[in-house]
Amino acid sequence: MKILTNEKYPIESERNKEIHVPKEVGTVAVWRGEATEVKFKDFRDRLKDAGAGNNPANVNPNVAGVEWGVLDRNTQFREVTVVKKFSDTTLYFSTPPADAPKSIKQRFADLTNSTGSTAAADLDAAKRAQLEYNEKIKEIPRW
Repeated sequence: MKILTNEKYPIESERNKEIHVPKEVGTVAVWRGEATEVKFKDFRDRLKDAGAGNNPANVNPNVAGVEWGVLDRNTQFREVTVVKKFSDTTLYFSTPPADAPKSIKQRFADLTNSTGSTAAADLDAAKRAQLEYNEKIKEIPRW
């Protein structure tokens, strides 16, 4: 909503100016006598005025900042992977890049140096145990 403020408007820097405010704020200001509503000729003028300060080239649609993460080798990659997300880009690294935070480098080192078993090793161990068990029960008489 566009309003023309007067001397009673509570914000001194916006007194005696035409400003855009949310409809709820404008309605209350008009009701209290602090402003008058600016009427538009038609919807085209209203849309033109509303978009006057909006230049799409000056707006960054992406969230500012960088997100870091470390994926374990049991995820989609078969090795420990560093993930860097910024704007609408996601990058994957096999080693931490120079600009990675210390916590990411430490997490990468912890996961790389771990001696924990992987799913493939667990499966091989289970197969081996099953084969040994089958060999052991071959000679048992069955009734």
